[in-house]
Amino acid sequence: MGVGAQFGGKYFCHDVRVIRLPRHGASLPIGLGVSCSADRQAKGRITRDGIFVEQLENDPSRYMPEIDETKLSESTVRIDLHQPMANILAELTRHPVKTRLSLTGTIIVARDLAHAKIRERLEKGEGMPDYLKNHPVYYAGPAKTPAGYASGSFGPTTAGRMDSYVDQFQSFGGSMVMLAKGNRSRAVREACKAHGGFYLGSIGGPAARLAQDCIKKVDVLEYPELGMEAVWKIEVVDFPAFIVIDDKGNDFFQELNLG
Repeated sequence: MGVGAQFGGKYFCHDVRVIRLPRHGASLPIGLGVSCSADRQAKGRITRDGIFVEQLENDPSRYMPEIDETKLSESTVRIDLHQPMANILAELTRHPVKTRLSLTGTIIVARDLAHAKIRERLEKGEGMPDYLKNHPVYYAGPAKTPAGYASGSFGPTTAGRMDSYVDQFQSFGGSMVMLAKGNRSRAVREACKAHGGFYLGSIGGPAARLAQDCIKKVDVLEYPELGMEAVWKIEVVDFPAFIVIDDKGNDFFQELNLG
């Protein structure tokens, strides 16, 4: 199947939905939406001759550096998420960025709409929910669950959309360990350094594999009316991750000049 339909692969599709929405007359009459940040940078043009979309790279692997597999470490740090958050943070601070992790325990899942709801609560003086204080938060949302599985595809979403929440949430003791994909802004680095938080990178490509092999239980925790953007509680075993930003302000992507 290649690396997925957005990178030249084939048939990596669960279903297709076409939605027609009303638009104000002053807005653009035609919109084109794609599902992932990987394709959101593509350029498009609409002329009297038709609609044209920039052709993206079909073989991105040719831009990747050569890797000597004999020099790759098989070392993985196992993190028990069943322990108190203070203990989890104490374990993570012992390891540098780029450390490979294996997570087992409870993770809270919350993304765009759930973050907005929680911010509203904070601004009303209601306080940070205990579930965001006691557990790591995974920026994601589940796909439809196939028969016989605990979850459907459950890969991470792009972390950058939640950057504006981090400093506020961490100041209330929440989102101390975040899990998603992609680089973060300077504001997140500074928040993690100020509040002692961490950002862990997950792997975006094998979302179905993560659901099949690592996610053992999925329950709706709050805001079920938000559908897949509700707050979820998941139980994971050997969930792969890497330390990307630590509590000292170090950032793996900044080292690569991508942050």
